[in-house]
Amino acid sequence: MNLDRCPVCNSHNINHIITARDYLVTKERFQIDSCGECGFRFTNPRPDDDKLAGYYDSKGYISHSDEGTSLINSLYKISRGFALRRKQKLIGRLSKTKKLLDVGCGTGHFIDYCQRHGWQVSGVEPNQIARLQAEDKTKISIRHNLSDVTASGFGVITLWHVLEHLPNLEQTMNQLKALLAPGGVLIIAVPNFEAYEATVFKEYWAAYDVPRHLYHFNHASLSRLTKNHGLKIVRTYAMRLDSFYISLLSNTNKYSRSKYINSFITGLLSNIYALKSKNYSSLIYQINKSEA
Repeated sequence: MNLDRCPVCNSHNINHIITARDYLVTKERFQIDSCGECGFRFTNPRPDDDKLAGYYDSKGYISHSDEGTSLINSLYKISRGFALRRKQKLIGRLSKTKKLLDVGCGTGHFIDYCQRHGWQVSGVEPNQIARLQAEDKTKISIRHNLSDVTASGFGVITLWHVLEHLPNLEQTMNQLKALLAPGGVLIIAVPNFEAYEATVFKEYWAAYDVPRHLYHFNHASLSRLTKNHGLKIVRTYAMRLDSFYISLLSNTNKYSRSKYINSFITGLLSNIYALKSKNYSSLIYQINKSEA
C-alpha cells in the first residue's frame, strides 16, 4: 500500500528520508518518508492491512507473548513492573472516574494491574494469542478492535506504544474522541524520532520497527494530529527507561549483539540531552477532551 499524501496534513509534498529493515521477522527493507509540510514520518509503501498480522508472528515480540526468555526480554519484564505502577498512578491523578479503556492491551498486564487497584477496565487487542492471555488474567471480554467497543464515557483511554501501529489514523482519532467522556483524558505514548539515540543509530534505531510501526511521531506532528480532531495536548511525561531498552535493541540491529555498556552510555546521554530539549526516547502525551 502506497500513500501519496501525508496522513496528518494531507500534503502531497512527500520525501524519502531513510530505509530501515524488519529485524524481527522477515529482514525486509522498508522506506520511511517524511512530509515536507508538517514533518510527519510514515512507513511508505507498507504492507496491505490484511498482511500486517504476519509481521507480528514472533516470540520475540514481547507485548504479544510472555514467552521471551532472552536477557533483553528479561530486562523488559523487570522494567515493566516499575512502569505499571507509574502508569496507574498517572491515570489515577488525571481521572475523575475509574473507568479505563486500554487500546492495544497486549497480554493484559496493565489492565490487570489497574483492575486490582479498583478500576473498571475494558481492553482492545487485535492479536488473538495476546487477547486470550489478557482475558485469562482479567476475566473480562477483550474486544478485537475499537469498533467492537460498545461502552462509552471512559474517563481515561490509554494507548501505550500503540498509535504508531494502527492503520487508519483519521478513523482511530475520531473513535477515541467519541469514546471519551466529557472532560476525559486520552493518554498516548509513542517513540520520538527526535530523541538523541535516534540520531545516533539512524536506520538501525529499533523504535522505527518497520513495518509494525506505520507512523513515526515527534511532538509537532502529534500536536497537529490531535488539534485536527479538536483535542489538545496539555502535558508530556518522559519515559526515561525506554532510551536504554531501545539502545540495546538498536545495537543488536547494527552489530548483531547488544553491547550493554555502549547501550547504557547512549541511553544515559539521550536522557541527559533531553533534560533541555525534552526530546526523550518516548513521550507520554496527556490529551484532554473539552467538558462540552
